[in-house]
Amino acid sequence: MPHSVPVSKLMIPRNEWPQLRADVDVITAIKILRIVTEDRKLEHGHSTPLVFDENYNLLGFVHLIDLLKSVRQIWERPGVRGEVISTGVQVRDLAVPFEGAVTEEESIIKALDIMMEYGVSMVPVMKDGKLAGVVKLADAFNEVAALLFDEEDPTERHRLLRDYHF
Repeated sequence: MPHSVPVSKLMIPRNEWPQLRADVDVITAIKILRIVTEDRKLEHGHSTPLVFDENYNLLGFVHLIDLLKSVRQIWERPGVRGEVISTGVQVRDLAVPFEGAVTEEESIIKALDIMMEYGVSMVPVMKDGKLAGVVKLADAFNEVAALLFDEEDPTERHRLLRDYHF
């Protein structure tokens, strides 16, 4: 059952998740994220960057929409491309702290409880006070769904999709 599945089974390692320094300005952050997403071809859901201070302590995450809001006035100007130096806004100004965290040994249920309580779609996984990785809502949902319903009978699968799926 879900209470016996450790977070480590679903955790995405830290080095596979986009990360930004808190002191970087928003324009540079957007450029970095573009490079990272092009180079690594990050899969869907790996796009919310984590924010770290100069000592590699996790401060939180930043919503892509907040990065875009910070530069909206720039893209509205005709002819502006590439020569923008800074908006004066740093990533730390937009960072949203995490409301909770889990360890690798804890159950995915604890991670799901944090996600449900705070309405978030990811939870940091900590080890010795440092970030080890991230667990995503979609991965936890799929694990729970598989544990609750792992229907292998093709006729039942077909019936469910036929009768209840648009």
